[in-house]
Amino acid sequence: MRHNGADHQGLSSLDKDRAADLTKLCAWAKTAARYPKTAADMEAIIAGSDPLAHWLASSQPLLEELFRCWREAPQTTLEAHQVEYTRLFVARWGGVPAPLHASYYLNRETFRGDAADTAVAFYARHGVLWSETELQEPPDHLAVELEFLEILCQSVSPAPGRGENQARGAVPELWQDFWRSHFGLWTLPCAAAMEQHAKLPLYKVLALSLIQLWEQEMGHEGTRQGSLCHGL
Repeated sequence: MRHNGADHQGLSSLDKDRAADLTKLCAWAKTAARYPKTAADMEAIIAGSDPLAHWLASSQPLLEELFRCWREAPQTTLEAHQVEYTRLFVARWGGVPAPLHASYYLNRETFRGDAADTAVAFYARHGVLWSETELQEPPDHLAVELEFLEILCQSVSPAPGRGENQARGAVPELWQDFWRSHFGLWTLPCAAAMEQHAKLPLYKVLALSLIQLWEQEMGHEGTRQGSLCHGL
């Protein structure tokens, strides 16, 4: 993704302090939600996990197990995560337990359904261009949508020296619109399926992180919609 340039009742507001914390969380989650092709990919996931120690304390035992496996047998650990990623999210005899694209949950288990177009439209509202050639993932893939959330957070709480984004004032409203009408509608059932079927600590942590983020962002709105999500 490349960036070019009224609160809803029940949803959390995105202010500068929250955005700074969520930038790191979204950055880690988007990395964990992508296929680990190389050892460098696994190292990036491990190196970026520090924010979870404070944001999701229950993840520590699982992360420590991941760190131990990586220290003792990195190649074996990488291959195990490649197999697990494929089994959970890409291809498995009898069906994939937790597909990572919104269309599966919002458009009757289709691929590249209307939800993909909805995601692209949200990106365009913030001047973000989605490139399939660059990302090799559909626009409604979990990793892509998490990157969009990361971009929104960075716009509200820019890194030192980067300056303020001219569109910053509109970002909190866009954040809430995205959660209310798209992202918040499918990530809970995805994360619940991931938590249920994951065997390796990394994907259990990813699931728990998404569940906590969903509960934090959706608030009372999420409580009302949660039963619908679990019923899918």
